[in-house]
Amino acid sequence: METLNADIIPVIVTYNPEQSALLASLKELLAQAETVVVVDNGSNTSIDAMLQYLPISNRHNVRLIAFEQNYGLGKAYNAGIALAKELNAAFVLFMDQDSVPESNMLAELHSAFMSLEEQGKSVAAVGPRYRDHATNRLSEFVAVGSWSLTRLRCESSFHYVRADFIISSGSLISLGALDRIGDMDEDLFIDHIDTEWCFRAKANGFDIYGVCNAIMLHSLGERRILVWWGRWRSISIHQPFRYYYMFRNSVLLWQRPYMPTTWKRADKIRMFCFFWFFLIVSPNRRANVGMMLRGLKDGFREKSGRL
Repeated sequence: METLNADIIPVIVTYNPEQSALLASLKELLAQAETVVVVDNGSNTSIDAMLQYLPISNRHNVRLIAFEQNYGLGKAYNAGIALAKELNAAFVLFMDQDSVPESNMLAELHSAFMSLEEQGKSVAAVGPRYRDHATNRLSEFVAVGSWSLTRLRCESSFHYVRADFIISSGSLISLGALDRIGDMDEDLFIDHIDTEWCFRAKANGFDIYGVCNAIMLHSLGERRILVWWGRWRSISIHQPFRYYYMFRNSVLLWQRPYMPTTWKRADKIRMFCFFWFFLIVSPNRRANVGMMLRGLKDGFREKSGRL
């Protein structure tokens, strides 16, 4: 495949990554983009040492920003955005450290973005579907219904669908839109950063789209368990501290006027079900529920930043 020009700068945020997964992501991105930025959030291992395992021809195409400590996902994204602007890029592509794009993902995202703009759409970001490492199933995009999130199916006749929000990993974001919408919210630290920015974009008159033909490999959670909860469900399991940020940041966003009332209602129902599910059937329930309750308390106290 022909290498893309410097208009797109992929930004990978790392924190104690698995070397093989990070190299797999980098190799695929470097086959599709001229320059990749890695922002490391204070890993215990040397990212620079890992980069030495890339082919010599690729190493000079990777720009490393190494933080001395973990400043959170929002600050890392913003550092990547700042460097992309210095490099005169038109887009940033956010990627998790273990997400691997398919060989045509960047081209599909870029093509869809340009096509939508040619139709007169005000587009802030487009994102791919992801194939889950554990289940091999393809994701669907989402919109907010009256009481819950609604799945948007990719029909064969549609190349893209208008979504309410997309996950940060794989999202292609216009730097021009960022100038009007603003950067990522660093105070949220990790969870809901993508949700908040997408709804802030929509409040500023922009749209978000999912691109059906753009696909990447992606993992949700550290592991998954299969449980019966009305039906068999595959549930992502995280470290307990993640539930603190999920619950705290939900509460923080409930208090923001630009977040849609329908999303707030659907998210409250989701958090209620989430809490009772983890209280009843989850492993490590004491630690998980304790972090959820702490997150709720800090959210209502309007406490933000790092735990």
